[in-house]
Amino acid sequence: MSKAVKNKRNLAALSLVAANIRRGANVIISRYLQRPPRYLPVILLFVTERCNLHCRMCGVCDRPTAPSVDDELTFSHYKALIETASARLGTTLISIGGGEPLLRRDIFDIIQCAADVGMAVHICTNGLLINRERAVKLRDSGIAAVSISLDSPDAAAHEYLRGSGTFQATIDAIQLLGDVAPEIQVGINCLITRLNFHNMEAMVGLAEHLGVQQIKFAPIHMNLLHRHKAEEEFKELLFSESDLPELREEITRLKKRCRNSPLSTTSPAFFDGIVPFYQMGRRSFTCHAGYAVCAVGPTGQVAPCCDMDSSFSIKDSPIDVLWRDPAFHELRRKVDQCTARCWDTTNTELSLTLRPWSLLSHIAATWRDLRFYSGTGRK
Repeated sequence: MSKAVKNKRNLAALSLVAANIRRGANVIISRYLQRPPRYLPVILLFVTERCNLHCRMCGVCDRPTAPSVDDELTFSHYKALIETASARLGTTLISIGGGEPLLRRDIFDIIQCAADVGMAVHICTNGLLINRERAVKLRDSGIAAVSISLDSPDAAAHEYLRGSGTFQATIDAIQLLGDVAPEIQVGINCLITRLNFHNMEAMVGLAEHLGVQQIKFAPIHMNLLHRHKAEEEFKELLFSESDLPELREEITRLKKRCRNSPLSTTSPAFFDGIVPFYQMGRRSFTCHAGYAVCAVGPTGQVAPCCDMDSSFSIKDSPIDVLWRDPAFHELRRKVDQCTARCWDTTNTELSLTLRPWSLLSHIAATWRDLRFYSGTGRK
């Protein structure tokens, strides 16, 4: 990379930081005072519940009342949402998930719409639909970052979780993005389960070998999409009390390995909370769901958290009106009383990062994350 390009990307990352300092301060103060924030920095768009896989621990394909294609929001809905959020709420990051978001034919239009108004766009995918044509479309859409699920350096372990033939296809997708679209930041999401937690250090090495810019680890849990799956169907993946001392040792080694890696990785605070999460069975942090972030479901439902039911919809009112609605604020207040078992890489890690002492003590790690999600971290 030339010095001029490197300087340009550093300036872009600094601009993102500058744009979010005031927004972040407003979010932190609003959360402390329990009042509606002026800004909405991050929107989670769950654009579909359709998926091309049937993962062992995920219940998205098991919902008896899953929305059909005809029920999903149209591109016009997303265009209005994105433009309003940018102009009136100062939103700077859109993170797109599913289901499998690449099943939507208009996904590249949605991405480009957000990129065109200056938002950084991140997408979570299983990667199996990424061929050369879609890699080019992702690049040309202006997407900043793509995170792909890969759970083990061992093909058999990954495929036990995700399905036969998925390991090499996932590796191929990661390498294809690196070859065809080097402008895109690529990350790996790795789910920690009872069957693969001995391979976590090796996953960091694999990520470095594949040339990605980030690897994030998350513990298996019983909320989010997993709550739609009967526990008996994946109980062999869950940790028991007797597993926790060994899990703690593995995480200690993993933290050291991550500290010595150039990649953007899971924060030390998030790692430190994984074993206590299993011991306590409930959250032990101040959650910023509904303050720094909100979730928009595939049919338009808007909620402070993707794990919360809501009657609010962008089909009925613009996102800025909903965000400031006193009735919506009552949902935020429910976040304070939430007792869900929750330790996820979105609300939890973002909330841990927004603690003032975390911002000051982990400046380098926060900087790497910002560069990843803004698309400015490529070497």
